[in-house]
Amino acid sequence: MNTKLITKLITLILISGFLILAGCLENVYERDTSVSDIESGVTIVYIDNFSFNPDSVTIAEGETVRWISNDTAALVISGSSFQSPALRRGDSYDVTFNARGTYNYYLLSHPWTGSGMIIVE
Repeated sequence: MNTKLITKLITLILISGFLILAGCLENVYERDTSVSDIESGVTIVYIDNFSFNPDSVTIAEGETVRWISNDTAALVISGSSFQSPALRRGDSYDVTFNARGTYNYYLLSHPWTGSGMIIVE
């Protein structure tokens, strides 16, 4: 066989393998973005594209909200009574709300983006 042909064949196999692997790795960050209690008393809010999903939740007094970042940029969540550390993709931050009321929050690191609200009943 010709050396150029072998080189092209090996290159084609490597590129094909890489593309197949890249397609498999794409699913690493797939997640269920529905709001559900993964633990009793814990409500999940995802951060996607610098916005909160959902942007408003209602919980009972003493329950917890867990924010999970799916963004690649570092984000800081800020409210009147709490502030997260910098969150990167896959990081989470929990706050337990022990008093009734309405708690507004936003991305301190990206204040021009969406905001969120927690209603504690």
